[in-house]
Amino acid sequence: MKTRASTTVLYDPELRSVMVRALYGTPLAIPIGMAIATIVIAACAAITGDATFALLSAVMGCVGAFRFGAQVLYRRKQLSVSTLVFERLAYAGAWATAFTMSCFGAYAVTVHSDDRVVTLAVAQTIGYIAGIAGRNSSRPFITNVQVTFAVLPFAGALIASQIPAFVVIAGALLMTVVLTISSSEVIHRVFLSNFRTTRDLKTIARTDSITLLLNRRGFIEEVEERLSSGRLTYLLSVDVDDFKTVNDTLGHDVGDALLSLVAARISSVLEPSDKAARIGGDEFMIVSDRGGEDVAELAALVVGLFADPISVGKATLSVSVSIGLANATGESIERSLKHCDLALYKAKAEGKNRWLSYVPELSEAYDRRIELEQDLAKAIVEGQFELHYQPIYSPRGRTILMCEALMRWRHPTRGSVSPAEFIPLAEQNGLIKSLGSFAIEQALKAAISWPQPIGVSVNVSAKQFHRDHDLVGIIEDALRRTGVVPHRVTIEVTETTLAEDKEFVIATLHRIRALGVKVALDDFGTGYSSLSYFAELPIDMLKIDRAFVGSIATSTKARALMRAITGLASDLNVPMIVEGVETPEQFEAVTRFAPYGVQGFLFARPMPKEDIDPIIDRRVALPAIDRPSTTVSKKGRSSAA
Repeated sequence: MKTRASTTVLYDPELRSVMVRALYGTPLAIPIGMAIATIVIAACAAITGDATFALLSAVMGCVGAFRFGAQVLYRRKQLSVSTLVFERLAYAGAWATAFTMSCFGAYAVTVHSDDRVVTLAVAQTIGYIAGIAGRNSSRPFITNVQVTFAVLPFAGALIASQIPAFVVIAGALLMTVVLTISSSEVIHRVFLSNFRTTRDLKTIARTDSITLLLNRRGFIEEVEERLSSGRLTYLLSVDVDDFKTVNDTLGHDVGDALLSLVAARISSVLEPSDKAARIGGDEFMIVSDRGGEDVAELAALVVGLFADPISVGKATLSVSVSIGLANATGESIERSLKHCDLALYKAKAEGKNRWLSYVPELSEAYDRRIELEQDLAKAIVEGQFELHYQPIYSPRGRTILMCEALMRWRHPTRGSVSPAEFIPLAEQNGLIKSLGSFAIEQALKAAISWPQPIGVSVNVSAKQFHRDHDLVGIIEDALRRTGVVPHRVTIEVTETTLAEDKEFVIATLHRIRALGVKVALDDFGTGYSSLSYFAELPIDMLKIDRAFVGSIATSTKARALMRAITGLASDLNVPMIVEGVETPEQFEAVTRFAPYGVQGFLFARPMPKEDIDPIIDRRVALPAIDRPSTTVSKKGRSSAA
């Protein structure tokens, strides 16, 4: 057991450091004890006038000064001097003290018969052994040598005196040696067991169970340690693109296996000074002290690691990662992680499978987004939102068929905020459900004041089709409160609405149509899987996106696509509305396909209710297309909210 314990300390640097720290863990006890021993021996010299005692007192004082110096050196240089050096200094001081103490006791008993001197020697030796047992019992090797040096010569001298009382004292001292050696072994084993258990628990607490990398807690501790020491520190936030799809389609077992393989690939290009972690889900982090150019090369290298597919069981997966890079040196860890995330979000927004470095402009955009998000919630309560209406005309009858309701935000300090800015924000934070309910209610209130043939259409976000949101009930309540005939109301949805929960969305659309409300498929051709889902959707109307209209007057391909869409709509008996008509040439080209309705800046911009009402009341017909009132470039569009 002794050999195994010694070997454990010898080959475990962390344990050895802890054990040496214990040797220097009582900085005041050693100099005070040495001073007392020096004084006791000096007192014996004064009582007897014996120069040997004076010499032993001087030696003890020198040993005490040596040990005090080692204590001071350890406190100042423990991080820059080898642990082995301090261990040997502690050994030398302890054994020199024990040997000097033994010499003092043996000399006092052998040479002097003065009871005062012998009493001092016995008291000093017993006190010293007690001190060893209390301070060094976790180090069997040093303890065993100390008590042996301190007691055996002294006990031998006591026995040699043949004085019964001294012989008894010698026996007690020898028994103390045996008990001290035995207890130090037991205490040392308990210490090792506790140390290993604590270290194992700490490792578990810092380690991700799936990838065996650091977890979030371990990573934060690693970064904090680096930042506190002033080291150059870069952070890389690595996110597996579209990982949720893997979990949803192949299961969490495959997902976990993929994460483990991703971790292995990342680890394969790291240097010893780099540390990787999985901080949650499919999010990985790397901390590195490489220079700016080198860490940029590392980011590019990690992205390139996933050019080849990954085999997970029977599945072969094409995986990519996006990375945000930030210099954390001199920053708080919270701020640095935020910078990393902002760069990562930007990389994903620009198409994924790439890395981007943080720049201050990202924080400015983020701060604006946070402020806007806070203002958005307030705007709903304070009624800063209103609906504008853009008419949809019949190209044959040249009259208004319906008006599309479009959300507008008049911010008290920012002015008009683009729907392209606040709609995605409302979708992200869940406020789109409140905005959507407001839009439905206000649109129907506007429609009730219009003549019966004219309807109103309202855009509905994919987020309003969540199972915890009763969209059908909201529409039904609005119909009941306003008294609008259901067939005058059209709900516009986009193809991307089907992306999350197709079956539920289709079932909800059927329920909406069962109310008598019409359903229009908006922005047709810009979503995903247009043709594969088109036949499944319960729709009453098809709205062709402006992307097909922009070049329809000049492009044969655009006209060919329009013919195909028109044929599809005709075969399915679904009326077609063309959006984004902005020039007379576009209008002329569009009318060749006989659409049900046309909409665009050529005819009218979106306008508030007080402006659209007179147009509807006067039955204002389609404006003359040979003199368009407005021609707006694509850059100026805001009607497609």
